[in-house]
Amino acid sequence: MPSLRFAIVSCAIVLFASTGDVAYAQTATAEKPKPAEAKPAPPVDMAAIFKLHWNNRVTAFRQQNEQLQFVVLLGDSITEGFEAAKYFPGRRVLNRGISADMIGNDLPADDNRGVLKRLDESVFNCAATDVFLMIGINDLGSGHTPEVMEQGYRDILQQIKTKTPQVRVHVQSLLPTRDRYAKHNANVLDFNNRLKKLAEEFGYDYVDVHALMVDDKGELNADYTGDGLHLNEGAYKAWQAEVARLMNW
Repeated sequence: MPSLRFAIVSCAIVLFASTGDVAYAQTATAEKPKPAEAKPAPPVDMAAIFKLHWNNRVTAFRQQNEQLQFVVLLGDSITEGFEAAKYFPGRRVLNRGISADMIGNDLPADDNRGVLKRLDESVFNCAATDVFLMIGINDLGSGHTPEVMEQGYRDILQQIKTKTPQVRVHVQSLLPTRDRYAKHNANVLDFNNRLKKLAEEFGYDYVDVHALMVDDKGELNADYTGDGLHLNEGAYKAWQAEVARLMNW
């Protein structure tokens, strides 16, 4: 019959039973203490969660809207040559210049030119925030007087103000000319004075690009043109700097 020995080891009762060379051991551990009860979680502040969600969504909306907004360059061939990708890389700029275009009033029925006739495609449907408008030199070339031009230009501004009052229009002066186009310079100055008054009347900016490019004779700086009317890269860089300044770019 196996002999029994009892020993207390490290808070445990060990029972030894030995027979020959074989020893058996059974350990009974002491009962573990119960864990402390967890404290209840604080109540969820749903009002704070909804407020944070609202703020995050509004911020996202604003960022999405900004991604869908454009600055529009609107005018004739002088504007068409103002290449957005070249002069405004990384900016959301749309070029809506068309060579030989005019203001659009007082034209023959079969003449489909005119900014007045394409405001939907050039402003209203473009998600525009700002419009840099320069138009009128071809009107002078077609014999229109500054008085007639002012009437059409006023119509452009009135339509934009009525349909998209949030759009900021930058009324740009006509540029000086030289050589065979220099005959228009007196009317250019006359019309620019009218544009400045129109801009003030409608609450828009008047941008004196004329002053950036005129020489001491009152003509387009020879360094800025090859034909006396259209602009070269140096002129566009000067113009680009003015647009960037106004847009805080």
